Amino acid sequence: MSRQIKQLKMACIFCKSELKNLERAKCSATHSDLLIAVDGGTKHLAALELKPDILVGEIDDVAADGVLKGDDIVRLSYSPDKNKSHVEVALEYAFEQECEQVVLLAAVGDRLDNTLENVALLAKYPGHIAILDGTATLVAVDKTERCVLHGEVGSAVSLIPYGPGRLKVRTKSLKYSLEDEPLAFVTQGLSNELSQTEARVCVSEGILLVYIDPGEVCPERQYDMKEEG
Repeated sequence: MSRQIKQLKMACIFCKSELKNLERAKCSATHSDLLIAVDGGTKHLAALELKPDILVGEIDDVAADGVLKGDDIVRLSYSPDKNKSHVEVALEYAFEQECEQVVLLAAVGDRLDNTLENVALLAKYPGHIAILDGTATLVAVDKTERCVLHGEVGSAVSLIPYGPGRLKVRTKSLKYSLEDEPLAFVTQGLSNELSQTEARVCVSEGILLVYIDPGEVCPERQYDMKEEG
């Protein structure tokens, strides 16, 4: 019996860094149930001729006239002394609205600390957030997910442990395979590649960052790691 895949509610959060692939961003946005602009992310929605549902943080004045017309846009309020970033405020709102998958766009490169913060948010919510940067995708997965990668044969794949501990990783259809092997060093899993157009990655413990370029990563709820053999 084939498994039925549930259609998940999705949100797109536009941050203020460079948006490197307008076509891919628009595709993600048009397939989303909720569009959120964080700080200067409104300029990207204006370039795509899209209107946000939610605004968080500062507003890009140049984009404001183009995309912020009407009274149906929600502006999130928060304490100025908050101990969370605007992106995390936006993420929490998306999850409160029952979005199960969130895409972060223009989330890399504006400032190094902001980039690291966004990567840390992936690790906080493994399997629920993806960072899209140009043609690349970055997600975090843990033992509750089976990670399915889609791309061209030869697409670059990197597997990066996040946090302490020794991860055991199993892969399928990567050039350099792992069979429940420890992935202990930060650079050990760099510069792998797809040997087929679809591959799989499972991790037994801890958090694993999974990167592919070009390509997509689709974390799925893990039912039995042994079934991936």
